[in-house]
Amino acid sequence: MPRSRAIQLFGVGACVALILAASTRIPAINEGRRALNLMATADVTRQAPPEYAFFIQAFGAFRSLIVNFAFIRLETLKEKGRYFDAMQLARWICTLQPYFPAVWEYASWNMAWNISVTTFTAEERWNWVYNGVKLLRDLGIRYNPRAVNLYKQLAWTFNNKMSEPTDDYHLAYKANWAWRMHLVLGEPPRPQTELDPNAVASLADAEQREGLLTAAARVAWEQNEEKRRRMAQERGQRYVERRFEDVHKTVVAEGEGLTPYKLARKAAADAIREIATAPRTLEALYREQPPAREMVAALRGLGLKITDDELSEEEYWAENGLARNFFMPYRRLASPDAILISLLQSASERDDPVASAAQKLDDILGVRAGNPAGQALVRWLQRKVLEQVYRLELDHMIAVIEEFGPVDWRSVDSQSLYWVTRGLIAGGESPNDFRSDKLNTARIMFFSLRNLFLRNRIVFDPAPERIQYSYLNFSRDLNFIEPMHQAFLRYGPLFDPKEGSPGAAGDAFRIGHFNFISEAIRSLYLSGREAEAEHYFRWLQANYPLTDTGQVNQAVRKSLRDFVLDNFLDTTASTPGPREVRVAVEALLDYAISELAAGNAQGFAAATDRAREIYDRYQSDQSMWMQASKRLPPFIDIQIDVVGQVLAAPPISHVVTLKKVRLWRALPLFLRQPVYDVLLDVFRFECEQFGFDVARAFPEPPGMDAYRAAHPSRRRPDSEPQPRPGQPDEVETLPPKFSGQ
Repeated sequence: MPRSRAIQLFGVGACVALILAASTRIPAINEGRRALNLMATADVTRQAPPEYAFFIQAFGAFRSLIVNFAFIRLETLKEKGRYFDAMQLARWICTLQPYFPAVWEYASWNMAWNISVTTFTAEERWNWVYNGVKLLRDLGIRYNPRAVNLYKQLAWTFNNKMSEPTDDYHLAYKANWAWRMHLVLGEPPRPQTELDPNAVASLADAEQREGLLTAAARVAWEQNEEKRRRMAQERGQRYVERRFEDVHKTVVAEGEGLTPYKLARKAAADAIREIATAPRTLEALYREQPPAREMVAALRGLGLKITDDELSEEEYWAENGLARNFFMPYRRLASPDAILISLLQSASERDDPVASAAQKLDDILGVRAGNPAGQALVRWLQRKVLEQVYRLELDHMIAVIEEFGPVDWRSVDSQSLYWVTRGLIAGGESPNDFRSDKLNTARIMFFSLRNLFLRNRIVFDPAPERIQYSYLNFSRDLNFIEPMHQAFLRYGPLFDPKEGSPGAAGDAFRIGHFNFISEAIRSLYLSGREAEAEHYFRWLQANYPLTDTGQVNQAVRKSLRDFVLDNFLDTTASTPGPREVRVAVEALLDYAISELAAGNAQGFAAATDRAREIYDRYQSDQSMWMQASKRLPPFIDIQIDVVGQVLAAPPISHVVTLKKVRLWRALPLFLRQPVYDVLLDVFRFECEQFGFDVARAFPEPPGMDAYRAAHPSRRRPDSEPQPRPGQPDEVETLPPKFSGQ
């Protein structure tokens, strides 16, 4: 018995000692919980909405027990596929435990991925996906500001659900988000980059080396101007006179190493910075711009609610809200007229309420006249909407641009990049230094930057009544080559399985990095940015001289020109024949036309020059003058044929026709005249399918009578069978509401 009592006393003493020892770890544990946002507040109802505070106080100590049972039930419903019931239960758990990040994360994921796919229309799917976004953005992160996983889940929704083509309705998601940002910000700023990039780079180098205007730099500039003058004449374009001194001032102002990427990044950051400097309150706005007081009073007289009160997204998009009654009319004033609206046959036959509201808005704000007070009021409203409706911090928007590049905020990938980096900062880390969940974090950044490289140049022509039918065209943005390159260098070594791996981006990312830089070099070269292409090509030669198997990398042991053009020529033969050359020329001309349709006239000219370069090199071979069968037709004929093939493509949707309309407006006259008569019936057929006015969509080029007289062979006889681009049942027709039928 005494022995048992001794054992008991020893056990009690050991227990007390262990408790005391464990209590010494409480400060460290609390510090870790605080870093992970797991530290409960003294008052759990602090900052909680009224309904949350009511349930928290009503259930008291039983709240945790109820949540445990509810969460078990939630998992059961999820396993059974009862997503709607699980959604409702998750919302109740969020109400009872607003500081429980895992439930917010699940509820958002369930909306965006599970419930959305049970619906069958673009509107329904978008509503569920975007509700999942709003749940995290507006509530989950608000009550759990340091829960990094919530930020990553939000970024992943934008990046994977909306951006990637895994969902059949991904274009509708992109169009709906583009419409929201387009209303507030419009098109991104386009810097003055019509200066030839190679000339600018050479001037910058001369300034760095010698610090003054040298005779050599002036001679190089004059030679470049002569080339531009000659090229403009050949293309039937107007030559724009420029002065050497003006360009030199631009170089000096921008500083060392001026590139189109830096110009675009600065313009994008300055545009957001201008909004960020807007006053936070109306009184502060009135002090800076006294006329703004009368403007606000006049707008209130039109029924607009302009106050310092918090603005919710529901109020913003309400029937009498700012989105419909201020920003839509303002965007009509500040942006070019939408081509889509102008093409509808009934557009001129019905009243346009937006145009009427735009005129009233212009009378008050003086938008077209550039009234400073009116512009200050617009910036105040832009800041209010970005911060309160879309929860975007302007300072972080600027930081994203300066860190990664000139993102177009209408792109869903700009949001994924924004929110993943916001999460890193919230967790006490940074985009350059993060330790937690490295793989998933870097994956989101890589995917976002890759998609921005592929799709950040956006041509958006909204159809306000049915946004999913808007014209939305994406093309490559070469300004994201450097950010993506730096991402490989920065994040690649983090995942390298072994030290000392060959390649600047580590062994795991070696092939991907090499392929990306190769693709970037080709894109830069074809776009006329040879100086940048040469820079990356030299980097490739220096850092990847060997293949992944240790062999000499023959792909980089050649000139830049051959490195690019060999991708278009069939190099299996020692001397490419007429078939290989024509395929290469047509591929380059097709690329040039795609650039022109996207609004990149410089890219069109540069790619056309590359095609002409291959053509001339082949045709200049004197040994083939005796072999007429190997000669190619005139270059202009090949160019006209490619344009005709693009314009005659089957109209599988209205987006294809709208792309043709944009291309038609941008094509030089000498390319429109030869194909107009041949394709007129095709144009009429397409416009009939979608309710467009053919005279507005594809107007007759000027001087056609003279052209027909000079080129009778280009005019198709009336007796020739009329080509049909496709049967009516093969065409995706638009709803009656959209097509105006």
